[in-house]
Amino acid sequence: MSWIQENRFAAGLGGITAVAAAGLVAWGLSAGKKYNQAKEEYATAAAAVSSMKGGSLYPDDDNRAGKKKAVQEFEESVQELQGLFKPFAAPTPPNIEPDAFTENLAKGKEEIAKAFADAGTEVPGEFFLGYETFTNSPARKEATGILTYQMEAARELMTKLAAAAPAKLLNIHRPPLEEESGKTFDPKGKTYRALPLEISFYGNEASLRSFLSSLDDSGKYYFVVRSIRVTNEKQTAPTAADGNFKKEEEAAPEGGGGGDPFGGAGGFVLPGEEEAPAEGDKPAEGEAPADEAPAEEPEAASDEKILQDVLGAEKINVFLRIDVLQFLEPETK
Repeated sequence: MSWIQENRFAAGLGGITAVAAAGLVAWGLSAGKKYNQAKEEYATAAAAVSSMKGGSLYPDDDNRAGKKKAVQEFEESVQELQGLFKPFAAPTPPNIEPDAFTENLAKGKEEIAKAFADAGTEVPGEFFLGYETFTNSPARKEATGILTYQMEAARELMTKLAAAAPAKLLNIHRPPLEEESGKTFDPKGKTYRALPLEISFYGNEASLRSFLSSLDDSGKYYFVVRSIRVTNEKQTAPTAADGNFKKEEEAAPEGGGGGDPFGGAGGFVLPGEEEAPAEGDKPAEGEAPADEAPAEEPEAASDEKILQDVLGAEKINVFLRIDVLQFLEPETK
């Protein structure tokens, strides 16, 4: 008979104790592993917190107050800027019938053509403010609203150019808008919409300066020059022959006399003798003869004046890409 059979209670207790001890050891090892992992995670988090506390944007009370103040000041500056641009945030005009749009376009074309004619500016043979495509086919009705806005801006732009009086308007190009092909403009995430126009003309430097200076005078449309190209009419450097200098009139011979070789006094003075003064030039008794005033030397022409005479009449070719900015209503927060 075995010892286990004879001591069943002791054997059972020992077996249970061994199993419990093994389970306890396994639990301890597992708990120790979790403890070590938790300790490492805690140490990592503690290091991150210490790093954030040492930074300038840690969300303590002072930084939170500073951040709130900065955001408030930014919002106020944006609102102020929106107020400055509000006059240019005109809504898109309602759509009209295509025939009515074409009629308005024809009236605008006639008005601008007359302005250029009065200024002495030559215009292209096919001049229709950049809307030549609508001379053969009408515009889509759903596009007439935004086209009307752009057309009115183009009329004002051309009026300013006519006032600058260039010698010749070479071309007006208008890239088509999305609505002209049946698409829809998506304003999401945009604060403005650019309506581009490309203009090229021929004139002098004064016409270019006058036109550019007038672009910020509009109270309804906001014009932005996106690109500009200026080329001289002549590609070679000017020479002295290009100058239009005014020749000074030859002075009459001293003493007058209508060509008298002896000074117009009817005679000549022998060497050693002094010329007798005229009756009106005789000094009074006791007075010393007045000293003769030195002749004034002609003023020498300055380099600037010479350059103006040589370069002032030179013409230039100008290309401008100008965007008409239609500011959109801000999105609601």
